[in-house]
Amino acid sequence: MIHILDEIVLDPAQIPAVLRQLEESYLPGLPARPTLSLRQRWASPPAVIPGRPNTLWLLWQVTDEPGYFRMRGSAGPEVAAFWQALDERCEHRRRHVLNDAGLDLPRPLEGADAA
Repeated sequence: MIHILDEIVLDPAQIPAVLRQLEESYLPGLPARPTLSLRQRWASPPAVIPGRPNTLWLLWQVTDEPGYFRMRGSAGPEVAAFWQALDERCEHRRRHVLNDAGLDLPRPLEGADAA
């Protein structure tokens, strides 16, 4: 199982609009990407602090390594449009792709032709 954790730093007033955009523009397309599911949404800190941004965390789950690459390959222009629109609302964002640390990590194919 692979997890993707999106870290989105933004003005707390933007959180409802981003969640609405997620619900209306991104999640309806997930049936076309069956290896991906949204597991959780968090905001931190759990309060508005005047003059400070909040972080919206989105935790996604991907079935397995091949599913991760299928998910990436099946992302159409609507996916890029969603993230571009989100970038206009946030200060910055980062994506963390996570796997169980106890598993052997895959290695690039030795001797594979890079050309």
